[in-house]
Amino acid sequence: MRKALLVVFGLFVSLSLFAAPPQKSQPLKGVQPPPSQVPPLIQSTPRLEEGMPVGEFFAVAFSPDSRFLAASTRWSARFGAHEQRTVDILDAATGKVIAYYLPPNRFYEGIVKALAFSPDGRFLCAAGMDGRVYLWDVGTATLQRTLTLPNGIDAVAFSPDGNWLAVGIWTGRVYLYRRQGQDWQRPQLQRTVQVLTGDFVKPLPKLPDFGVTIKEREQRRLEQLLMMFRFQNPPFVKAVVFDPKGRWLAVAGTGDVVGAKEGIVILSFPDGKRLAALQGHGRDVTWTVRVGNERRPPRPWVNSLAVSADGRWLASAGWDGTVRLWDTTTFRQLRKLESPKTPTGRIATRVYNRVSLSPDGRYVAAGGFGHRVDVWETATGRLVTSLRTDNIVEAVAFSPNGHLLVAGGWDGLLRAWQVGSWRLLWQQTHTFLERQPPAPQPLR
Repeated sequence: MRKALLVVFGLFVSLSLFAAPPQKSQPLKGVQPPPSQVPPLIQSTPRLEEGMPVGEFFAVAFSPDSRFLAASTRWSARFGAHEQRTVDILDAATGKVIAYYLPPNRFYEGIVKALAFSPDGRFLCAAGMDGRVYLWDVGTATLQRTLTLPNGIDAVAFSPDGNWLAVGIWTGRVYLYRRQGQDWQRPQLQRTVQVLTGDFVKPLPKLPDFGVTIKEREQRRLEQLLMMFRFQNPPFVKAVVFDPKGRWLAVAGTGDVVGAKEGIVILSFPDGKRLAALQGHGRDVTWTVRVGNERRPPRPWVNSLAVSADGRWLASAGWDGTVRLWDTTTFRQLRKLESPKTPTGRIATRVYNRVSLSPDGRYVAAGGFGHRVDVWETATGRLVTSLRTDNIVEAVAFSPNGHLLVAGGWDGLLRAWQVGSWRLLWQQTHTFLERQPPAPQPLR
């Protein structure tokens, strides 16, 4: 199983060879840092094994009060003897790991690709490639419910009132659950909406013979992963966000939008009817991939969505190397942002994996295959800074209080910068757990 996953992740690593050299971050002049005590810089460097990172960070989520940061990790023991997938809980002010949220008596079976705290901070949702949704009560540190869906999951979001949960899966569908009572022990599926369609290159690739025996369920998962790299048009829901006022739900991903060639779908909430399809990312893909004997533009379009706290801005980022800002009143595009540091022709640097908007809507930040996090001013479209990382960026998030910008990815480090000065405050890595992980701790 370990060797098979290394093969899969090796395909990702090969893409990073095209990436641009890291850029030094530049502070924003004339902006004072927030009036808060600055924690000291924590030096922490992950080890490497056989040229690959010991671990990666795939998703992050702040608690609503900005005190805690949940982070999804994949971590390996030395020499690849064992692999752990965990959800680490950090003190957001210092970067110190204070708890691990894992299912009882085991590590996560699949990499967690999506994390979300409920608006009241009481619940944490974790979901990922094993098709399971885990719902935690963080006040009591108890796993309330595990939902099993038919395919992998890349996106989850709570509604503004905390009563609904949207889950986007690899079949192009969005599942809408509603909680019953005061907790998530008995969520009810209210509806599913088919947002994306697509198909895969056939015949499907065969799983290589690694000389080891693996379970049938694990073999199916590995075949699904390999299938991702032979795509023609895979219908993966990559992002879901709710309007802060609860009027609509935005959904985006790879594949074709139902009724349109590409775009971001706006669904009315809670009935799930389509209001609009925002198009643009697919038109600006200027590079190609080989499909059979032909070279074509890649069909995946949008990887991430974010909405400002007041609901005024919707941001999107994708494979064309741009970040788009949309007016949520008219659903028209206001700005197309692109880093001038992206070299023409170096295709891997043009993919943005994650986008985030600051709570006040002043800044938008995005990271991806360019080994950096680019930050722009939303009002002017000016590139404020490019913050250096050492590999592909998978996770980017502003804290709800607007003081921190956090990013993590394939270099095995989480970094936190001070918003405004863009000074690095802390960086942290995961610690491999040699024994049974400790029980989850209440977050109070």
